[in-house]
Amino acid sequence: MRLYFCSDIHASEACWRKFLATPKFYEADVIIVGGDITGKFVVPIIQQASGAWTAQFMGIERKVRNQTELGVLKRQIADAGQYGFETSPDEYAHYSADQTRVDELFKRLALERVAEWMQLADERLRGTGVRCLVSGANDDFFEVDALLAQSDLVEDPNCRVLDLDGGLQLMGMGYGNPTPWPCPRDIPEEELAARIFEVSAGLSNPERAIMSLHVPPYDSTLDIAPRLDEQLRMVMNAGGPEMIPVGSTAVRDALLSFQPLLSLHGHIHESKGIRKMGKSIAVNPGSEYAEGILDGVLVDIDPRRLTLHTQLVSG
Repeated sequence: MRLYFCSDIHASEACWRKFLATPKFYEADVIIVGGDITGKFVVPIIQQASGAWTAQFMGIERKVRNQTELGVLKRQIADAGQYGFETSPDEYAHYSADQTRVDELFKRLALERVAEWMQLADERLRGTGVRCLVSGANDDFFEVDALLAQSDLVEDPNCRVLDLDGGLQLMGMGYGNPTPWPCPRDIPEEELAARIFEVSAGLSNPERAIMSLHVPPYDSTLDIAPRLDEQLRMVMNAGGPEMIPVGSTAVRDALLSFQPLLSLHGHIHESKGIRKMGKSIAVNPGSEYAEGILDGVLVDIDPRRLTLHTQLVSG
C-alpha cells in the first residue's frame, strides 16, 4: 500500500489541486491531509471609480485594469491560501468599521472554499478507488466537519479509527495543545491526552496502526518553531530567531505508550523531518503553502511484514 500525506495547506488552491493529483502522480492508494485546511487572510479587491481594482497583497499594492488581469490576481491570491473579496469603497468601509463583520466575512469565505474543495474531490476521485482522508485541525472552524461529511468520497478520520487494507488501521486527532493564538481546537494537554487515549482504545493492534496526530510530539525535532514574546514577536538570538520545541507532551506520551507503526504530523511548518520515536516512525512533511508548494511524504507499507519506507517529497 502506498500512502501520501500532507498537512497545513491553509486554503491554497494550488496545493489542493496538487493534492488531488497525487494518486496519479505518485501512484498513491490512500491520500491524506492532516488538518489546517482553511486560510488566514481576506484580501479586499476594491473597485475604483475609474473601473480599475486595487488590492494589498503580499505587502505590495496591486492595481489591475481589466477582467483578465483581475482573474490573474484572484488566482494568485487563492493559490497563496488567501481569500480575495471583490468590493466597493463603501462596502469596504462598512466592514472596516466593525471587526465582527470582518470575522463573519472571513468565516463565510473559508467555508465556501472548503465546500468547493469537496465538490472538486468528488469529481476528480470518483471511480479511481483511491481513499481520500481529510480532517480539520486546530486552526479550522468546527463547521468544517459538516462540510467534509457532505462529500461522497472524502472521509474524516478526526477522533475516529478507520480500517485500511491489509489489517492496518488509522486513527486521527485534529485537536492540539494550546498555542499563542485562540484557535478553535486548542485544548489543554490533559484533555488532549484523554482524547487520544480514548480514540486509540479502538485500535485492534497498535503495532499495525497509523496515527495521524496534527501536533508533533514535544521535543522530537519535528516541533521546532521561533520563541515568541508577550507581544507575539519573535525573540532574536545571535542574529536570528531563537528556536524552541513547541509540540505536545500528550502526543509524545501517546506515541511512546502505543508505539504505532507510523505517526503523521503537521502544525509546525518549518520543522519537516522523519524521526524515530521508540519503535515508531514519526513524520512532519512541513508546509510551504503560501508559495503554492505542496510538501508531503510518501509511505510504502508492506502489511504482511510490517515494514515501511518513507520519502519526503515536494512539488
